[in-house]
Amino acid sequence: MSSEGKFKEISPADFFYRNRDIAGFSNPVRALYTAVRELVENSLDACEARGILPDIILFLNIEGQADSEKNIVRIKIADNGGGIPPEHIPNAFGKILFGSKYTLIQSRGTFGLGGKMAYLYGQITTNNPLEVTVGYQKKIFFFKIMIDIKKNEPIVLEKKEKPNPTKWNGTIVSFTLEGDYFRAFPKILEYIKLSALVAPYSNITLVDTYGRLIRFSRSTLKMPNPPKETLPHPHGVDVEMVK
Repeated sequence: MSSEGKFKEISPADFFYRNRDIAGFSNPVRALYTAVRELVENSLDACEARGILPDIILFLNIEGQADSEKNIVRIKIADNGGGIPPEHIPNAFGKILFGSKYTLIQSRGTFGLGGKMAYLYGQITTNNPLEVTVGYQKKIFFFKIMIDIKKNEPIVLEKKEKPNPTKWNGTIVSFTLEGDYFRAFPKILEYIKLSALVAPYSNITLVDTYGRLIRFSRSTLKMPNPPKETLPHPHGVDVEMVK
């Protein structure tokens, strides 16, 4: 006796919601570490793509206790990477598989998934929105965003804009997630130290939940030229690409 199967389509956001472990969010320690790593790499990429010496500040703060092993941790990161055009901000932070990484340009990120997976993980574990502040040209834009998992679309809960008299260009991202702060922190500190080592032209500052400030100052003002988009290598071209 046979029965017909049910066919169903799910969105990219729904897929990663169901399979979050493949993106590195399999346990509280790894989730917090992965979220920090992805955000720092996004900030470094944003600065390096524009030839800007990176100034990155990362805040980690325990806001509550989920259970005996998990904390509610707020991650806040600020950079001077040039900002994002306001019309792209909701999708850039609230739509899976939307971003600036889908070109043949060298960068740390390849799929544009890591940061948004961190936001998605934070949403499903704490049910709090993502807060984004962007300085772009003459204005500062503020958004509160959640992700519609079924539709893979951003839900804009709040939007504000104001003048930017200091002409600050950059991005500030703040959200909460469940993580094991005390077990993850040593791994995070080691990652920040190694990131500062391989990017000696950057200032990276970490402020922990006790207010302690750990700063890795740049040791040079020289940085690599911004990467340029390349053409596909002939060895890697297939029939579909030729079409």
